[in-house]
Amino acid sequence: MKRLCALLLAIGLSVTLLIGAPLPAQENPQATTESRSVSPEALQSRYGGVYRAPLLNNPRTLDPAYVEDMYGVTVVQQLFDGLVRFSPDLYVLPALAENWRVEEGGTVYRFLLRQDARFHNGQRVSAKDVVFSLSRLIRVNPPPAILPHLLKIIGAQNYLEQKTDRIDGILIVDDHTVLMRLEHPYAPFLTALGMYQAKIVPQEEVLKNEAGFGREPVGSGPFKFVEWRQNEKIQLTAFRDYYGGPPYLDTIDYIVYPGINIEAVLADFENGKLHEMPVSKTILQKLKDRTDLQRVHRPSLSLQFYGFNCQHPLLKDAALRDLLFRAIDRQKLVSEAYGGQLELALSLIPPGLPGYLPNSEFTRADADGPAAVKIPEPLASKIKDSGPIEIVSNSQSVIAQAELKYVQESWARLGITANIKYLTDWAEFERYLKSDALQLYRYAWFADIPDPDNFLQPLFASNSQTNFMRFKNAEVDAMLQRSVSIMDPIERSTMYQQIQKKILASHPLIPLCYLSIDAIFQPFVKGIAVSALGTHSVAYNGVWIK
Repeated sequence: MKRLCALLLAIGLSVTLLIGAPLPAQENPQATTESRSVSPEALQSRYGGVYRAPLLNNPRTLDPAYVEDMYGVTVVQQLFDGLVRFSPDLYVLPALAENWRVEEGGTVYRFLLRQDARFHNGQRVSAKDVVFSLSRLIRVNPPPAILPHLLKIIGAQNYLEQKTDRIDGILIVDDHTVLMRLEHPYAPFLTALGMYQAKIVPQEEVLKNEAGFGREPVGSGPFKFVEWRQNEKIQLTAFRDYYGGPPYLDTIDYIVYPGINIEAVLADFENGKLHEMPVSKTILQKLKDRTDLQRVHRPSLSLQFYGFNCQHPLLKDAALRDLLFRAIDRQKLVSEAYGGQLELALSLIPPGLPGYLPNSEFTRADADGPAAVKIPEPLASKIKDSGPIEIVSNSQSVIAQAELKYVQESWARLGITANIKYLTDWAEFERYLKSDALQLYRYAWFADIPDPDNFLQPLFASNSQTNFMRFKNAEVDAMLQRSVSIMDPIERSTMYQQIQKKILASHPLIPLCYLSIDAIFQPFVKGIAVSALGTHSVAYNGVWIK
């Protein structure tokens, strides 16, 4: 386990600051007020203020068990804590679990809970809340991304199938100690407990009104919920009894911009109505005279791609999917649409994780280029008879439109018409991805945890709820199951490379690029620390306004 974690964390995580003064290192959010090495006067000046951040769509829910979009994750990270958390450098650190022990060859985890942690309703966080939260995840519908990890616990499968009313492998030792027994050693288990879905919720509050919990959540994180005005704002306020010490900020206002209206975000940022915003090269060009701004640029654990519905009558043919892939000059697309800001995807697993496969024959460009791609006559007749291909996109931003236009033009040279369908409401977009009408969709996947399984299992396992490609391969499913039991990091990395080759041979998607984390902050914002998991994973309890 330690060898694996060391390998996983050997990622290029440096932060490049391209505008203004260096971004300050984040204070340790778990440190007490007394332990911070600043004078009392300077420390006091950090407290207070309203922080305003953009939210580029409405979340579907703020119940961590049901969150599936990054907009909800952004808010959930402030409201809830799990047993463990990730540092900005992606080390697994204590959170509600003060410490833990791994016993019996990696099959038993004993978690010792903090005795000073409270929920926002004033109740102490106890072992029963931990057992309730994790047990609840196993029966959540639709199944959450963390489910395959939790099913490694003894008795979890029987509980899922409602053969028992409790999970044999999760035991309450006492009010502040929880023991978990796994069926066999499982490499990503501890890391998986840092996922946003594994946040601990108060049993009493959820049972009181589970249907409404996602609209009025109660957590144990550094900020507590105040209100949610649809399409306008989600407001949080500081939780003064937070076990890690009260946050500096009084309030966080998440301003909602439905449909990723980045132009409106930019206008508000320039007018001082926002403290931060994501940026592209185009936006940076518009702000080139603002030398006072702070910019964060770093690689993220992510993949942007176009996914095919492999079961759709028009796209069931892997040969056609391969042609559509090869007809796009991806390097030129990334350069033109993103101004060279992003790195071309050469692997399903991004750089820095075991299994990265930069030399795959399936993602390298043809020697003769996309212009040489021709459609064989049987496929040409099929396309002519079936009509246009539809691409659905949640984003209607200038960049998204430029990217989609490039794809349309590339396929037009083959005689293929592509129509674009914009669904800017995330819930509506999500429903469409699950419908039989789906043909092709534009999507970005961000890692929940720093583990390669978090890319391949959710996107390509036959039983995954986020396998919108409807990709099915029994051999891939079996290999994915074997890979997580491999404790040797080199052997595990080799297995993930083999899995990727199997997947790419069927051409279920067009890998486009690895997204970077690019954001700008007003000059008076201090204490921001962004990890490779993305800005939606940032904890704001160390942030302050000068």
